[in-house]
Amino acid sequence: MKHQIILIACFLPLIIIYIVLKLAVWVEAVNAEQDYVKREPSRKRGPFLENPYEDVDAEEEEYGNRTDYR
Repeated sequence: MKHQIILIACFLPLIIIYIVLKLAVWVEAVNAEQDYVKREPSRKRGPFLENPYEDVDAEEEEYGNRTDYR
């Protein structure tokens, strides 16, 4: 019984440090997310493309790479 108490007493500081570090990281992540959400509505957006799904190399695809009749 005495050995178990000594073993627990030895690992207790490590367990406490681990829990404190986990809580600190969690609080920091929550604060960073709140700051991001506060800044999001005022963020500058743009410039947007007129047609983002347009085929930009349609002319090159028309001829192909083997038969270039241009």
